[in-house]
Amino acid sequence: MKLPSESSSSWAHLGFAAYTRASVKAWSGFSILTAEDRAFLAELEVSLKGAMESLLKEARETENMMYFGRPEAMASQNAWMVLIKRVVTEILNTVIARVGNGSKDHPKVREFLPSLATGITKSRLYERPKLVEQAAGRLEKLESTFDEKAPAVARLRETAAGAHTAIDAADDAWTAWSTERSEEVVAKGRLRLELERVHHSLGARFPGQRDFVESFFLRGSKPSEGESEPETPAPPATEPQPPA
Repeated sequence: MKLPSESSSSWAHLGFAAYTRASVKAWSGFSILTAEDRAFLAELEVSLKGAMESLLKEARETENMMYFGRPEAMASQNAWMVLIKRVVTEILNTVIARVGNGSKDHPKVREFLPSLATGITKSRLYERPKLVEQAAGRLEKLESTFDEKAPAVARLRETAAGAHTAIDAADDAWTAWSTERSEEVVAKGRLRLELERVHHSLGARFPGQRDFVESFFLRGSKPSEGESEPETPAPPATEPQPPA
């Protein structure tokens, strides 16, 4: 028996194991074997199936996190970062128009955002929610009153809170994926051990019958006796003609 390499995917291991389990199950129904041998094979089939089901569960959970959980969290985080850029830019433009007399270098504009929007949008991702919250506090304390001020402060704080939650969710999704992947690797190792146990058990049960024992396992990607091709009818040599 030659197992798939340890670096092979869970699906490669499951495909290999599936053939062995099916072979054990097939032979457990052949009356050419003794009742004791058939019972022995039936027990091997149950044990191997259990190891397969454990790996299948873990592999599916890993893929679920890979294709749904993590992408959703990452996309949500990115969307909130883009929203920060839009909200900060829009509110900065409002402050420039209402307080700065059209100048981005007006002292009160710089009091609100000392480095303008890029001071937030070019900072490290994990720092942006805090910087937006700080900007909201400065805007609230700004000694200028205009109609849009209170809604702008509220909008900045809402955006900061949402972005912070999205970042935490992305971190949690990464941790969840990493945990699922680790559990999958452990389950794959257990399936490899189970296949080795099955191989050893068959060899001990049927001593001197190496070819028979090896027939329970794929050789490469094919059964020991080769892989049959589906029979398909040959196409007619000519198109059928309607009756005269």
